[in-house]
Amino acid sequence: MGELLGDTPEILEWTAHPARERPLAAVLLIVIMIAASVFASRYGGSLWWGLVGFFLLSLSLWSFFLPTSFRMDDRGVVKKSVFGTEKRTWREIRSFTVDSRGVLLSPFPDPTPLAKFRGLSVQFSSGNREEAVAFIRSRYLGKPAS
Repeated sequence: MGELLGDTPEILEWTAHPARERPLAAVLLIVIMIAASVFASRYGGSLWWGLVGFFLLSLSLWSFFLPTSFRMDDRGVVKKSVFGTEKRTWREIRSFTVDSRGVLLSPFPDPTPLAKFRGLSVQFSSGNREEAVAFIRSRYLGKPAS
């Protein structure tokens, strides 16, 4: 962390790894993925369909199973994962929506379904929700959507 700017630090960094923080949910999800893959294999008549199904489910759930690191500073937000790096400056963020697991930083001034595709999803790590939301509010130039 860095020096304090008001009540918030200059830099906030953390790694979110939901599967590690919620191991029971991870096990349950893997069981469901395997069951769905077995069903796809039997229904499709080939092991190939089960493997394809398992791969697609794994790909769609990567943000739950793999760690993602976040860095917020006075310039903006950086999200790093195995699939690359995403960056947003505070000027690009026109609204944000907070839920129990994270924040969606949106380039749109009002809530819209497109925000999920054009925005930046920031996952909280266990115990840093209030700190992350306070950091965003202290640097954000507009008003929150929620």
